[in-house]
Amino acid sequence: MSASPPAAAEPRPLEVEELDRRLRALGPFERPPRLAVAVSGGPDSLALALLAERWARARGGTVRAFHVDHDLRPESAAEAARVVGWLAVRGIPCRILRWRGPRPSSRLQETARRARWALLEAACAEAGILHLLAAHHAEDQRETVAMRAARRSGPDGLAGMAAVRETARVRILRPLLDVPKARLRATLVAMGQPWIEDPTNRDPRFERARLRRAEPNLATSLAAIARAGAERRRREAALARLAARIARPDPATGRLELDARALEGAPRELALALLRRAVATVGRGRWPPAPAAVERLFDALRAREATRRTLGGCLLARRGDSVRLEPERRPGRPLPPGPVAPLLDAPFGAMLRDGARRPTACGREAAALPPGCAVLRDVA
Repeated sequence: MSASPPAAAEPRPLEVEELDRRLRALGPFERPPRLAVAVSGGPDSLALALLAERWARARGGTVRAFHVDHDLRPESAAEAARVVGWLAVRGIPCRILRWRGPRPSSRLQETARRARWALLEAACAEAGILHLLAAHHAEDQRETVAMRAARRSGPDGLAGMAAVRETARVRILRPLLDVPKARLRATLVAMGQPWIEDPTNRDPRFERARLRRAEPNLATSLAAIARAGAERRRREAALARLAARIARPDPATGRLELDARALEGAPRELALALLRRAVATVGRGRWPPAPAAVERLFDALRAREATRRTLGGCLLARRGDSVRLEPERRPGRPLPPGPVAPLLDAPFGAMLRDGARRPTACGREAAALPPGCAVLRDVA
């Protein structure tokens, strides 16, 4: 008679000490630290909020929660109130952010996701909080990579979600990207904390729900994703260094000048990435231009076949050894408000906003950081 397989071990709760190691890897933080956590009411974000509060309190700091009510289900308002009550018992203030405006007939989840991040970033800026924690975990990471692979994403997409993403207003931190969801559930069970199950997570109308049903045990290696992420960080650092060396921003007008000779002398892949980022940011489009279009533009500029081109709402003009980029002005179509929209996080958003081109107190490339990093002079 064959022996029965051993019972699977119960998942181990996540401890504050483990979160400490993860957060220190994503720092630095102010002393005392001030954190925000995006809390949906599910087990992942609730576990992160409760652990982050313990971590911050031990260092004299504070945590504030933000809950986005998309108002897509009749019970969402009651669930939001329940989350606020649960967190109040734990000593964590929580503000409800409501999504207003029309709902699209297609790509609802994508539109809701963009609205959610916009609300969260605005709330952090209003509260003067630089660090926003998000509870994406190992299964979320695998699903993200699987979805991007299905769309034939490039190497940056296949690197998955970044543990640190710096925007114009906040640093979005994901300390749980290699933590299984079962451990976060076990954390709440150990704390005696209930949670909310979102039925849309099982709704086959949405891509992630379909993916979970079709591939419940996604085989994508977290180690492979981590290696791809490290390579992406290497490319981003090289891009920031090149931008800081050859880009001359004009925050008042949203213009950007590039040293044409230095651009042509850079490795082709890096030069194309920098030009694509520059066009997207100065042109204030919703998406970066297609890589093939940027290649044609780069080759034309290098061959001096054209001195003026337009791409992605951006007007480019080459004069001698300089390439100037400025927002394209079209009759009857006013420019968006403000000198520049920081569409992409690094490196041009910060450079065009305040001209920062020197290392900051954070010790990283200034071009890749939001101006809020100046508050980190005394770091934990």
